[in-house]
Amino acid sequence: MNTRVIAVADNKGGVGKTTTAGILADGLARMCRKHGDDANVLIVDLDPQGNQADIFGVRADVLAERLCIGNVLLEPGDVQRLQHNIISLDREEEGWPRPNLYLLPASRNLEDVTQDLVVMTTMRTAKRSGFDLDTVLADALSPLLGSFAFIVIDCPPKLDTLKRAVYNFADEVVVPVKADHVSLVGARQHTDDLYALQQEDSRRFKARVTLVVPTMMPSRQVLSSQVVEQMQAFYGRDLVSEPVPESVYVKEAPAAGGQTLFEYAPSSAPSRAYAAIVERIFNG
Repeated sequence: MNTRVIAVADNKGGVGKTTTAGILADGLARMCRKHGDDANVLIVDLDPQGNQADIFGVRADVLAERLCIGNVLLEPGDVQRLQHNIISLDREEEGWPRPNLYLLPASRNLEDVTQDLVVMTTMRTAKRSGFDLDTVLADALSPLLGSFAFIVIDCPPKLDTLKRAVYNFADEVVVPVKADHVSLVGARQHTDDLYALQQEDSRRFKARVTLVVPTMMPSRQVLSSQVVEQMQAFYGRDLVSEPVPESVYVKEAPAAGGQTLFEYAPSSAPSRAYAAIVERIFNG
């Protein structure tokens, strides 16, 4: 099985990255089941706030077990530790079956770990041992390649320490952009950063922007439509998905006992928009 690693990233906060990453992972898992495939999907949370656990209603379990991706970044190659920190998101007993969807969660501990990683890059012992901050994510998660059809990475607004590691490990980048001018500027900065890494070393940083998703699109607002047109002019019309309409359903779903958007409001306008996006990504 060839694993597709998809980073959901943007330099701007508040554009729907966490929401888009969670919905995308849930949707891809559903597509695998729909096609009679036994393939699994993993979502990796790189935001210390750890909100993916809230989206899927497993926050209590994550806290109880002290699960965090930070636990594995300092011990690459420890497969048992890696497996221990992955939690199943299947909640069939509560009416929300997700048999092939898993989460590698984040917590505040990730902040301390990233600081330790920076220190390690300056240590001679780290250099002698071959430690490389650019490949720390690939080194830690490569044992999962082949076990999952998709790995979706939820990136925080400021990747900072792990930016190079994400774009080394990921194959594709999905960029959510709120339909306003300021968010578009942030998206352009993100894309410029990625292009700069590719120019530095295209083999080492192989991630490519494959889709730009206009989010929180208000109805009947001319300025938002103009921003989407600017996205299409900057990225190319084929690279920009249909806009996801602004809707209270998107915020209500996690609060409703940790239901996903597809579970809480499957026939809503944002669900239909995200379903089209998921299908587009699933079919490559």
